[in-house]
Amino acid sequence: MTVTPIGFIVIGISLAIFVLKPGYLVLWAILVSPFQAASVFNVEGGFPIGIAPFFFVSLLIAFQFMTLWLSGKLSFSRGDIALRISRPLLLLTMWSVASAFILPKLFAGVGVDTPRGGMDSPYTVPLQWTMSNAAQATYMVLNSMFIVLMIWQSSRRFFELAVWAFIGSGVLATLVASWQLIAHYGQLPYPADFFNSNVAWKQLFSQHVAGVWRLSGSFTEPSVAGSFFAIWCTFLLFMATQSRSAPIWAWPMLLCGTTMLVLTASTTGYLLAGLVMALFVLRELRRMLLRGKLNITALACLIVAFCALAAIALYNHDAARLFNKLILEKQESASARDRLTTILQAITISFDTYGLGAGLGSNRPSGMLFYVLSNIGVPGLLLFSWFLYATGSAAIEVLPTKDGSHECTFLSAACWAFAVETLAMAGAGGDMSGPFLWICWALVATGTRSMWVQSQEPSRSRERPDGEIVVGANVRSEQPFQPSYPAELYSH
Repeated sequence: MTVTPIGFIVIGISLAIFVLKPGYLVLWAILVSPFQAASVFNVEGGFPIGIAPFFFVSLLIAFQFMTLWLSGKLSFSRGDIALRISRPLLLLTMWSVASAFILPKLFAGVGVDTPRGGMDSPYTVPLQWTMSNAAQATYMVLNSMFIVLMIWQSSRRFFELAVWAFIGSGVLATLVASWQLIAHYGQLPYPADFFNSNVAWKQLFSQHVAGVWRLSGSFTEPSVAGSFFAIWCTFLLFMATQSRSAPIWAWPMLLCGTTMLVLTASTTGYLLAGLVMALFVLRELRRMLLRGKLNITALACLIVAFCALAAIALYNHDAARLFNKLILEKQESASARDRLTTILQAITISFDTYGLGAGLGSNRPSGMLFYVLSNIGVPGLLLFSWFLYATGSAAIEVLPTKDGSHECTFLSAACWAFAVETLAMAGAGGDMSGPFLWICWALVATGTRSMWVQSQEPSRSRERPDGEIVVGANVRSEQPFQPSYPAELYSH
């Protein structure tokens, strides 16, 4: 096992937070999540393992989670909206972990696309249990614990800090991408060994398309970077245009993030950006028709979009050729045909396993939808959909309670970012373990419970005929309703 240079930094800061301020550990995990191509430590061998910073911090979060759970501190009162969100997550996790260890043996021999073979050169191998099953099951448990601990700590201040951590993660990704851009064109040194140290991932940080060099930043490849910047810009866009009191710094950040998205030359990123702009314009047209006046912030947003288009033209004089290569010719490329093959194979696996799937981590198709279908089957797809519905319906339920507030603005922006990330993963994701899906999910769930807790504070306490004060379902107290985390875990 080899500890990397970035690993020494992450390990030191993570252990310090774990000891001194454990309540901030989940925030630290969000902040370091863009360093996907890096590794805290690598394990060489026939099955190379590289632990990314997010998952190293998640291991400490898991230890914290188990300590709190075994001590009886981590729990929710009956009727808490957190139970509505966390129940389908618990069932999804249990089924996913069980499938990873049972289904590969039950359906041994079924043809699957090897999980570590990539999607660009698919070839089927007989299904058998491998360390990929154990790895994906571990990632699933870690991501679930991350979400539950985020929900459990939810309060107005904690949710705002989580939003700041997500914004900060985008700032870090932008800084690294800018460093890479300046180093490339200025012939300056760039520490690829520092930011691209994960041996478990194929590092594609020097790709070209249509004669254009593609930006990858702290990610394993430009397409992943493009997806991240599309999600981050979506959050900033809807945060900046949701209310008149939006912070002014959101606009320069949005411009920087959009520029980075353009420079990734990512098909997925471009398509997501186009979809977001279309939805945004439709929303603003609807508002204009209902209110009869133009939204100035929406007009500013369009100016930012035109600046991004100008950046394309300045960056590549043959912008039409680049667009044609990325969008029009993409569907006819060898990569697109290989990815279609993996999708068809995923459907075949679903039939061959009677809808149960081959087990989490057994197959790697193009698109998370087909990943879920071929790995954890129809039961997993239903549980995943239930989790989506439970989170979305809870968010919609609480959003009108504080319309116009900063918290409402943040939650609304998080919902849009989560929706875009889900669409991106459904169409182009290779698995369901990536941190950004779960971070967006956690932001929505945390903001939802925070607003729900505040809405319940005046009405949760009631007096019994015998004079005792009842808080929640089964807890007796003379204090108003409070979140269930202890004070020593997170200090105000």
